[in-house]
Amino acid sequence: MRQAFANLIDNAVKYTEPGGTVEIGCNRVAEGVRVTIRDNGIGIPLAEQCRIWDRLYRGDKSRSQRGLGLGLSLVKAVVEAHAGMITVRSETGKGSEFTVLLAAAHDTAKPVAQPVATM
Repeated sequence: MRQAFANLIDNAVKYTEPGGTVEIGCNRVAEGVRVTIRDNGIGIPLAEQCRIWDRLYRGDKSRSQRGLGLGLSLVKAVVEAHAGMITVRSETGKGSEFTVLLAAAHDTAKPVAQPVATM
């Protein structure tokens, strides 16, 4: 999961102009734990959003950036291997928000509050 989140954060930074905003949030919900990575970068055109999970797919605007087009397909595979799900909301020119929903561990330990990072 660490690598999956690192990829999402790396993408958010890579596709956000200098001075832009990348926000990371985590909260407990009825279904488990929700982690969001949101940016105000270039966004993903609606027509491309269904393809971003495909191996080797590179959208038009991402072709000028480093990478092989494997990142989001691997992120999705890792999240699903942990019985989770990932979604994206994005608008061209306004940024993207990736949401990962994971089932909470079934233990009796009291949850520890984690700080929310903003870049």
